[in-house]
Amino acid sequence: MLYQQIARNKRNTWIVLILFALLVVAVTVFLWRTVSAYLGGAFLLFGLLYFLYHYYQCTRQLMQVTNAHRLTKEEAPALFEIVEELCLAGGLPMPKLYLDPDPLPNAYATGRDPEHASLALTQGLVDIMNRQEIAGVVGHELSHIRNHDSQVTVIVGIILQFIVGFAISGTLFCWGIVISDLRGVIGLVIRLFALVGGLIFLGLLVVAIPLGKIMYFALSRQREYLADAGSVELTREPSGLISALEKLKDPQLQMEPAKNMALNGLYLNGPKPHYLWDRLFSDHPALDKRIARLKNSAAS
Repeated sequence: MLYQQIARNKRNTWIVLILFALLVVAVTVFLWRTVSAYLGGAFLLFGLLYFLYHYYQCTRQLMQVTNAHRLTKEEAPALFEIVEELCLAGGLPMPKLYLDPDPLPNAYATGRDPEHASLALTQGLVDIMNRQEIAGVVGHELSHIRNHDSQVTVIVGIILQFIVGFAISGTLFCWGIVISDLRGVIGLVIRLFALVGGLIFLGLLVVAIPLGKIMYFALSRQREYLADAGSVELTREPSGLISALEKLKDPQLQMEPAKNMALNGLYLNGPKPHYLWDRLFSDHPALDKRIARLKNSAAS
């Protein structure tokens, strides 16, 4: 049952990644054909530069945003022991360990590959979890590292944020030209072109970006299920992670969504979805569903 779940989640993840790549290509071609080849080329060029910068700086930026500090073995010997044992079980290199001062319980892993990975636990999680529960959480995050989940999440998040920023900037720029005081025939032509361009950028905001977000969130949900299954594989039993997730159901421990979508996707637990619309745009499955899957794997 466990390996069937892993295979199913990997297949679904590849489907969503392919759809997302097609969306990026569609946006590029759309700009190329409807506006100009220069704009399409600029989209790809600046997108590539934006991507490369954030891809190689993602860990440093994330730890700065969350105010996490790197731990030494002397500061947290018990945590290092847990991580080393699970890394040995999974054939993984030891990641850098960080402590995030956030009082809410959570964890996240990041890095461009397992050799450059970092794992962070919040102070709130360390305070309320016992050793078995921390092992389940660490197993979940190490599974993200082993499956290159943080890499994929960062890549998709960077691309989506770039498209959002590009569309918003283009819309505001074109609107500024439309309401400017350009006069004469040339001014009228420029304003008409700006109006058309603004409508195109607005179309990206209205159509392409919501579709991209839906695919991004679907990808993230599949990765969470896969990491839960991977935690069971590393720890050899699901009770630790089940107990940890049960504790996270406490309404007082629910987190608020971060402004950075990639950051939300890296967390162990996301904001609780209340309605169907929330679940569609949630980067984490409901805790009850995750717990049910883990119990099913234990019963198999």
